[in-house]
Amino acid sequence: MKLLVVEDEKYAREALVCQIRKYDCEGVFEILQASNGEEGEHLFSLYHPELVMTDIRMPKMDGLELLKKVREMSPDTRVIILSAYSDFEYARKSLTYGATDYLLKPIDDDVLGECLDRFLKQRRSEKKDALLSGKDMVTRFILNSIRQKQEIGFVEQSMFSRVFPEYQAGLLYFSGWKPDQGMFLAQMETIYGNAFWTQFRFLELDGGLWLLVVNPGNDSVFFWRRIRKFLEEKSYGVCIGVSQIHSAASEVNAAYKEAYDAVENRIYRNDSLIFASALAAETYTDYFMSPRHEREIREALDAGNSRRAEKILEEIFAKIRGLGKVKTECLEILYSQVKLLCRRSIRVEEAQEKMEMLPGSLLPFDSLEDMKEYLCRAVREICRMKSITAQNEKGQPPMGVQSSSEIVERMEEYAKKYYNTDITVRELAENVLFMNQNYVSHLFAERKGISFSAFLRQVRIEHARELLRNAEYSVTDVAMMVGYNDTSQFIRIFKQETGMTPKKYRSYIEQGGETIEGRTSENTGKLD
Repeated sequence: MKLLVVEDEKYAREALVCQIRKYDCEGVFEILQASNGEEGEHLFSLYHPELVMTDIRMPKMDGLELLKKVREMSPDTRVIILSAYSDFEYARKSLTYGATDYLLKPIDDDVLGECLDRFLKQRRSEKKDALLSGKDMVTRFILNSIRQKQEIGFVEQSMFSRVFPEYQAGLLYFSGWKPDQGMFLAQMETIYGNAFWTQFRFLELDGGLWLLVVNPGNDSVFFWRRIRKFLEEKSYGVCIGVSQIHSAASEVNAAYKEAYDAVENRIYRNDSLIFASALAAETYTDYFMSPRHEREIREALDAGNSRRAEKILEEIFAKIRGLGKVKTECLEILYSQVKLLCRRSIRVEEAQEKMEMLPGSLLPFDSLEDMKEYLCRAVREICRMKSITAQNEKGQPPMGVQSSSEIVERMEEYAKKYYNTDITVRELAENVLFMNQNYVSHLFAERKGISFSAFLRQVRIEHARELLRNAEYSVTDVAMMVGYNDTSQFIRIFKQETGMTPKKYRSYIEQGGETIEGRTSENTGKLD
């Protein structure tokens, strides 16, 4: 951060600079010096320091006049007034003009340190808020570059280049729950050091992706490994894709695409940290679905023949495996083609809209086999939907008792498998079952005597009970591990389900209370 000292007495100015440098043992500040208000105004207009420390009584332009000039140019800049004891009332008056603080000469080291501590704490809090909200100029430039907006200005681009003469983009994809952003940024500050608030930017993108743009420093590999280690130690399922190092502001979008492609490449490797530089050295081939396969899948779907459609998909993925590594953009095209064939095979407009809500990229897939199984499941559901539509057209009931049971069983299995993610009935109905949300909700409640959300809550609380037996996990950790990002919400629900708070429950268990499997109500899970 730039700090401007304005003091007409040379020895007093040099003594203050010496005091600041003694305090600033970690090199947070770049100190500018001016001998009067006019020189201070000129330096401020050139360098826009974040903090100004100025004497009151100076020739040419006094401290109050400089304060007014600074306020006109930058209302957010902090200004600290320096005054002798005889100017005390004058200094107090400066506060009405927008001074942040005032210090009496001679300035005590401890008083100066406390003043600078307050400034740094407040600035870091503001920068943190700006990072999280995306309101600062550099963050907006990054976001507009990714979205390829045309209205990017010269000032924004110049500011980005000043902050990031070199930069690297890292994209974080979480397969389950995500950490709290504030906690994550606090840890990043610990890892990145003093330059964190100036040479680091955080964005949350569509789909829950997190983008970090950083100054790579001397050992960027070590930096990204530390981030991965921290997240994995906290049990977050994450894959990090890291771009190559760039220097031109015009290449932000290219860096983002490199990081995104690296994350998608997880489909080929059992690794949670993938560097674009490593991918650049590998060989990838093209693959495009043949017109014959496309025609046969379309005909199988039109006929409602899921076995035939699945067999063709098996042939396609056998071909892909035989080619080695196929470019991810080719896999994206294949995925989109099959989605489009599924959607077009259904005449019901509502069902077509649901098909559009399928995952839009390869990110959810851990492997080629995972992608193939998902597409096979999709064509099975499409063929089943076509059968239901045909039954409806004949006036027959949409589903038999056995089919209803299968749906409920699948919903139960899904809740038990993905309880620690942010799942909803809507997501389950539209992206897994390919059915109407209201229908499956009513069906589940009718068969189980409890709503799906209540059932999911029971599953989560049962896992929470087990996790609370481990003293290494805090209540916040347990909350996030069972799918609650809001700890207060978790505590409230846990108490509703068990009759006590998580903390009291843990104490109860530690004192030899009942086991996790103890006396519980079948429907509510509450302790007797």
